[in-house]
Amino acid sequence: MPRQRKRNPNGSGTVTKRSDGRYQAAVYVPQPDGTVKRKFAYGKTYDECDQKRRELLDRAKGGIPTPTRDMTLGQWFEYWLEVIVRPNLKPKSYETYEQAVRNHLRQRLGTKVMVRLGVAELRGVMQRLAEEKGPKTAKQALRVLSAALTAAMVEDIGLTRNVAKLVHIRATTDSGKSWDAVTVLRFLAAARSLTVYYPAFLLLCLLGLRRAEVCGLRWENIDLDMRILWVEQQRQRSSAGTIDLDTKTETSRAPLPLPAQCIAPLRWTRMRTAMLREHAISLGRPWFEDPDGHVFISRTGHPLLASNLYLTMQRIIKAEGLDKMNPKGLRKSCGTLLVHLKVHPRIVKAILRHSRISTTMDIYAEALTPDIIEAVGQLDRLLRQPARIRALDVDGSALDSR
Repeated sequence: MPRQRKRNPNGSGTVTKRSDGRYQAAVYVPQPDGTVKRKFAYGKTYDECDQKRRELLDRAKGGIPTPTRDMTLGQWFEYWLEVIVRPNLKPKSYETYEQAVRNHLRQRLGTKVMVRLGVAELRGVMQRLAEEKGPKTAKQALRVLSAALTAAMVEDIGLTRNVAKLVHIRATTDSGKSWDAVTVLRFLAAARSLTVYYPAFLLLCLLGLRRAEVCGLRWENIDLDMRILWVEQQRQRSSAGTIDLDTKTETSRAPLPLPAQCIAPLRWTRMRTAMLREHAISLGRPWFEDPDGHVFISRTGHPLLASNLYLTMQRIIKAEGLDKMNPKGLRKSCGTLLVHLKVHPRIVKAILRHSRISTTMDIYAEALTPDIIEAVGQLDRLLRQPARIRALDVDGSALDSR
């Protein structure tokens, strides 16, 4: 009498052989919305399929949701934001993704089964969104959807392609304006007389720091004697409050040389902090003892907020009668002026701390009008030298004869 196969306990799943020769595992797993559904996994051998069954059981015992093939985009967005985005990305990135999902994607695609979403259907949805909210909004929503579907392809739910990458929205890219050297000098001269945060604007203009990096700068990151500044963190506002976070990219964490004209203003800033603290304590006024030792602080000792730096900049621009600009524009002006000074693009990339040199050249280093005029002038001078053109023609003919 053949030995009877031992039955698996309830809830442990099953492994069966299909008619096509493959093995199929079936396990009931929790879903992101709190329900329980049957999840299937496949393998070429019994052992391979049984290993997948055990992994699904381990996830279920740990309370980790496992998406299934019939999951809608609305369910996936909820799982993706809370399980993948929130723990692994910065709070600001989470807020950007969550807003795009809440305002645009969930109401238009939330009921669609993720694995059945087609290119034509998605293209129609994005075109309608572009008509209602504008092409830039539609393009941003498409980027968020693409990131969500890329993460879904890693999960074992049967999604084999990212349809968002097959849909394109035409939208103009506004990289912002930049100032010339004269305008930057006018702004810095006004800032020196109108605000105590003049050293912060010096760092924005001369080193191209991001305003979050300026606000997150600490005294431990600055060596005034050796004239070196280390960019280690940035200060951002999120749902958890205003906190210091890692820099935007790994290449953003880098030492930079401190320009000579920044040394004295930074020394004055340190003296100002000590004077404000002593004055507040002597008068019994509230004072915040900053444990991190930020360079730029408010009158009460709290680290400077990026929003306050922006408002200060707008006040200076209005007083001086300059064109509209924001701190990001000062960063772009730094890159543009470096290119105008014929600095090698790789040096500009190192100063601005970009991960790709294409970002430096395409966005932050627009060609100034004098550069264009000089380039056209060089071409004009070349074409007004008939003897040189004939020499080039002779050299070309000699090479062809060989």
